[in-house]
Amino acid sequence: MGKMDETVRKVIADFGGIALRVETVHGLPVVQVPKEDLPTIAHFIHTASSLRGTLSLQWAVDLRPLQPGFRLYYLFSLAGGGDWLILQTELTGGDRLFHSITPHIHAAKWYEREIRDMFGLIAQGHPDLRRLVRHEHWPKGAHPLKKDFPWNAVLGRQQGEYAFRRIEGEGVFEVPVGPIHAGIIEPGHFRFSVAGEPVLHLEIRHFWKHRGVEKLFENLSLVNGAALAEKVSGDTSFGHSLCYCQAVETLVGVEAPPRARYLRTIFLELERLHNHIGDVGAICNDTAYALAHAHCARMKERIMQLNDRLTGSRFLRGVNVVGGVAVNLRPYQWDEIVHELDEVEEDFTELTQILFNNASLTDRLETTGVLKERTAWDHGVMGVVGRASNIDRDVRREHPFAAYKDLTLKVPVYRYGDVRARMRVRIDEVHASIDLIRQACERLPEGTITAAGLPAARPGDWALSAVEGWRGEILYFVMAGPDGTLHRCKVRDPSFVNWPAIQFAVLGNIIPDFPLINKSFSLSYAGNDL
Repeated sequence: MGKMDETVRKVIADFGGIALRVETVHGLPVVQVPKEDLPTIAHFIHTASSLRGTLSLQWAVDLRPLQPGFRLYYLFSLAGGGDWLILQTELTGGDRLFHSITPHIHAAKWYEREIRDMFGLIAQGHPDLRRLVRHEHWPKGAHPLKKDFPWNAVLGRQQGEYAFRRIEGEGVFEVPVGPIHAGIIEPGHFRFSVAGEPVLHLEIRHFWKHRGVEKLFENLSLVNGAALAEKVSGDTSFGHSLCYCQAVETLVGVEAPPRARYLRTIFLELERLHNHIGDVGAICNDTAYALAHAHCARMKERIMQLNDRLTGSRFLRGVNVVGGVAVNLRPYQWDEIVHELDEVEEDFTELTQILFNNASLTDRLETTGVLKERTAWDHGVMGVVGRASNIDRDVRREHPFAAYKDLTLKVPVYRYGDVRARMRVRIDEVHASIDLIRQACERLPEGTITAAGLPAARPGDWALSAVEGWRGEILYFVMAGPDGTLHRCKVRDPSFVNWPAIQFAVLGNIIPDFPLINKSFSLSYAGNDL
């Protein structure tokens, strides 16, 4: 009996009075739970010392016309190896109510608000059911992910005002920032409550550019969805398209050829590389250290030009296809990759030595924007931000994909949770990515780069995929519809999980430090505002 089997049996044994059914879907244990018992079981999985499950994803599916009703899924990542466990419950007939788990698990807060907005399903007992995705100009009753909502519907506007949380008291005043900013960034609203200089409270209001991405997926075939996945978050084009392709490959039972898996690893690490180098420079720029920013921009540009020479796209678009990759590499290109990375690593090492010897820079970064480990764990924080707060979690290690199971991976983890720790994680990951690319180039096998033929998927079947993008864990849930179409595609960029955590990292800091803290998180607005 494997470890996962023991975990499932423990859950069933501890709740022997509840009718639990267990099935395995593409290797994932799925426990079907009556909706009235789900909060109790979820709380147990989250808090039991032997499980310590982090809620990684919560999502809904409108099952019509496959069958009447809705289904809710809860994905937990368990401690001590990162095994996955999924809870599933059904809402049948006209039932639109389910029990909130937010009072037990903070990470569920945005998920349940999103489910209400997109499906009209209401989490009873949720402490904050204000609108999240559907801003107040949306008409009542418009829930775009219901199957009877047309993808091209034109909605009239209605009047409404968002009820921001307010901090009352003598000397407390609000400072609204955004959603339109002076820089070339996407829209996001940040409302600070301050007393003197320290920030007492921050409330984030996003979803100004909702694009209906998940609804658009439902108009595509399983094979053609990769092109849309590339558009979810432009700076993570490869990571998102890879996660989508892996989900479909699992669904139809196809495995990418070995050479394609190695090429995917190389390209994913190149995407990680130029983004991390760019972010190190951007953090320095927010401390007015323009020279370091300029050098990082130069190195980032070298990597992006290398991407262009290898694939024809600076952002590695058009590379992933279901079943493999569309771009091959020639032997002379391996040498080119290694040569470029050798030079970039030498330059980057010299620059980081200068950074660590800069006392004024260290003073700005240390103890600024601290995200405590307990807060990070409570909210399911992941990726660079999580690893800087002692959350030792990386999909490349816990759930190896592409060629990672054949390579030696170093996962940097720091415990201070401040801006400097988040920059240190990025710096270490730059060197780790270069090392991974070297390993992959040395071991790159010969052979084809795409699988031969794609079997049909049975309507209603589903699969889940995870990729460690440069920000953190990307998740895709794909459910097949009739005739090779997509019935449901749930997308979860790590930004959706990590944005709420900034509200805690900024407390006690001053507003002028917020741009620095925000940049150290470096989250996507597009990946959040689907």
